[in-house]
Amino acid sequence: MPRYHHRQTNIVTPLIFAAIAAVAIAGWTLFAPAKLPVAILIGPLAFIAIAVAIFSTFTVTVTDSELTFAFGLGIMRRRVPLTDIVSAERSSVPSWYSVGVKVHPGHITYMVANGPVVAVTLTEGMALRIGTNDADGLLAALGKPAA
Repeated sequence: MPRYHHRQTNIVTPLIFAAIAAVAIAGWTLFAPAKLPVAILIGPLAFIAIAVAIFSTFTVTVTDSELTFAFGLGIMRRRVPLTDIVSAERSSVPSWYSVGVKVHPGHITYMVANGPVVAVTLTEGMALRIGTNDADGLLAALGKPAA
């Protein structure tokens, strides 16, 4: 039974995709030569739509034994035993980080929207930065109340 469960949704990403798709379809309809197959347009739009579906939601769950987080559709799920967590604290990331997974030496950042992150340090020395709009709730669930 989870003691913490939070799903964050970024509505801006799907809206940007919808606007780009509308412009692409309108441009295709008005300016594309008749000989070009529509798959040239549909293929990239379908690929981008899948990426938007994956990276527009992020779910974090804390149970009595583990921290679990995943992007929409359960993609890139990561499970961390609570016994492997050395510390957790509120942190921030640069505004240009945007959405997705960012891998750097020493830490990995997971986020769907700009804002606060919870930096979780593991026993092996690696740090995970988990983007959330409920940093205080996640810290409390991890037993590390916000200062």
